[in-house]
Amino acid sequence: MTATWTRSAETLLGEADQSWSGIWVLTHAAAMGALNMAMTVPLGVGVSISYAAMDFREAQDELEWARPDVRGTAAPVQFGALRPDDVPEAREVLDRLAASALNRAAALAEVETDLGAQAALSRVMARLITGRAKVSGRWA
Repeated sequence: MTATWTRSAETLLGEADQSWSGIWVLTHAAAMGALNMAMTVPLGVGVSISYAAMDFREAQDELEWARPDVRGTAAPVQFGALRPDDVPEAREVLDRLAASALNRAAALAEVETDLGAQAALSRVMARLITGRAKVSGRWA
């Protein structure tokens, strides 16, 4: 698993640009990976990961609201199967995707001049932060 997940993530991280669509691609990948992981891990862990997937999906919704055409620019993401013993590495992959999306959103918010877009990016960043905390288990 980890080679497939890591390779897919590295490709996305390298190809995603610093735009709304780049943020969407990374957020979408994190959401899909979290859903995949939630089905693999024990129920207690799966609930937290499911909530992370919801946070990532809410971030996607905000991006789609602010830029309705952003969704059509993304290629599908396939991470592959996940074994229970691969979960720690998979968490790191998801954390890296979300962190990269968060960094791109913060950079875009600094140069965005439209107040509505800035507000949307703020909401995206809030969802990415909480999603990362749920995936990584780090709340500080």
